[in-house]
Amino acid sequence: MMPQKGSKKRSEPEQSAKTRDQPERGAVSSFLDRNLIPILIFIVSFFFIITFSNPALFLNDEWITVNQLHQLGEGHQIIVNEGKYGTFVNGTPGPYMQSHHNLLGYTMMLPVLSLPALRFFGLFGDQFRLAIVLLWSMLPVVMAVLVDAYRPQYARWRGIRWTWLVIVASFIGLLANLVFYYPWPFTAPDAPVEAAAVVFTNHLLFAAFAVMVYLTCRTIFEDTWLSIFGTITCISCSSYIFWAANAKDHMLVAAMMAAVILFLVRYIRYGRLRDAAMGFGFIGLLAWARPEVGFAVFVFAALYFVGLQIPRGLQGRPVQETAKALCIPLATLAGAVPLFINNICVTGNPLVPPFYVYQSRVWRAGTDGSFIGSAEAIGDVAQAVQAPSGGIADFLSMVTGHFSPSWSTLPGDIFGILFGPESGNMNLVAVSPLIIIALVVLPILLWRRPERFSASDRQVILLLAVVGIAVWVAYLRSMHGLNTSNGIVPDIRYLTPFYLPVGLLGVYAVSRLSSTDPKRRTLSLAAVIAVSAPVLLVVMMLFQPYGGQYAGYTLFFTRVTFVLLAVTLVLIAAGKRFGIPQRWVMAAVLLLIAVPFAWQMMMVFLYSVAKFNGYPLWIPVVETLFQHCIGVSELPPPS
Repeated sequence: MMPQKGSKKRSEPEQSAKTRDQPERGAVSSFLDRNLIPILIFIVSFFFIITFSNPALFLNDEWITVNQLHQLGEGHQIIVNEGKYGTFVNGTPGPYMQSHHNLLGYTMMLPVLSLPALRFFGLFGDQFRLAIVLLWSMLPVVMAVLVDAYRPQYARWRGIRWTWLVIVASFIGLLANLVFYYPWPFTAPDAPVEAAAVVFTNHLLFAAFAVMVYLTCRTIFEDTWLSIFGTITCISCSSYIFWAANAKDHMLVAAMMAAVILFLVRYIRYGRLRDAAMGFGFIGLLAWARPEVGFAVFVFAALYFVGLQIPRGLQGRPVQETAKALCIPLATLAGAVPLFINNICVTGNPLVPPFYVYQSRVWRAGTDGSFIGSAEAIGDVAQAVQAPSGGIADFLSMVTGHFSPSWSTLPGDIFGILFGPESGNMNLVAVSPLIIIALVVLPILLWRRPERFSASDRQVILLLAVVGIAVWVAYLRSMHGLNTSNGIVPDIRYLTPFYLPVGLLGVYAVSRLSSTDPKRRTLSLAAVIAVSAPVLLVVMMLFQPYGGQYAGYTLFFTRVTFVLLAVTLVLIAAGKRFGIPQRWVMAAVLLLIAVPFAWQMMMVFLYSVAKFNGYPLWIPVVETLFQHCIGVSELPPPS
């Protein structure tokens, strides 16, 4: 059933201040008034990630992206590594780049998006850190001014005008940062400015991702406080905070996935074909970020979309309207135009992605017969590595080969990925315990409490399930590696897009478990995270559980999550029979959400010293406090 227009009032934070006696506002002011909550979410998310992050690399895979950005910024070719990152002083490629034949086989979406940040930093030279400090100091001021101007009823807390306190604190913070400030090298030949630009771009993508999750939740639940709760929950039960502070493309993929889900959910709720077209257009952009994920999501989403037309009266529509609806998935082609151009520039074939350059038949065609990226070949390498000449047949063979799993090990690999990979890294359930809530609690609620779910609720739930399955299908061939490889750190990172749809399903289940006031639940979650996350980190640092180091920390957070998950499920199952108060169940759920958040803070903040080819923490005051209060001078990276 489609919600009727105006059938539900906006909750309190969405309500505009009374404007009957105020002059008519301009377009910008009206826009800010209508979209204040998303704007504030963007500001808070951006401020948060800058506060605890440092622009540096965590994985040597990130060398490829920053090398691409460096060569793009210099106006050079983007296929063969020219040696700024991952290369010895004498110009010889290091072991990692040699294992990749000194070729840059990633798509160019993240480097292209990072180019404006690189140019922006170039305006300030060696003082570009100062620009970030000034921006960081202004964000709370902007937030306070917006609240004071558009929601003055929330500008006071117990009679105290907290917005002025925020402005004063921001000014004091700026002065303190100037005291501890020192410049970072930008103009030096080996300055890791590309790492800073890519990480900063991921910060922006993280903030945009938070806004899209909020808008998705608001479309689904039509309640602002519940939508804020869903946003915090989806970000906490994931690894998105961690990847937002690094130079890998996982945050980019998550942001594209969030846009896909947002517009397809809007189509389900409102029935506008424009929203569906936007959703499929973003699937094309998702394919530019990660071709295998984009392809799988397109196939599953297109099948879902066509199936959705049947209950919406496909046969009873005019032929022209039916054809228009069924052609909507073709909008994916428009979104994929940058991918096709990227493919042509690298492989010479619009259907063959850049990763193909790592196939042996390509790189063996190099100058010395085995290493196309050798130092001698860099000067005269062709601008395009030619793709195979087998046409569509060869392309289809390559696609089917990519999605063919190892059936003999698949069940064990799936179980390991979910609960305990052989590599010893964080499993999916430990990072997002909402997976179990979604798989166990939600189906039971759908079966025993069907009246709590409308027809559109069921359609949205099915969409989220379909998109989640598509992510798994995209990496079927790689399941064994995801389970066993020590390079898949700190979590099963290729499946990070899965955290969002399953997180939204988990929020669905939690929202239907009890009738707790959404505002109270959201504020309680914020308080639980603010208290429990630092406590867990302090306990971990003081007692060094399971021998400490990365393996011990991983086991600590895994077992804490599993214990809380078991307690939560028991309380949910026994709550009604034994009269367990709902507040106990909700307290267990909130603690369960807080633990993965604490793990992410450990990886972002404490492991910042384990990163390389970059700079210290963005904010001088935070860097100083970290050095003097925590004192982590050396922390071995995961291995």
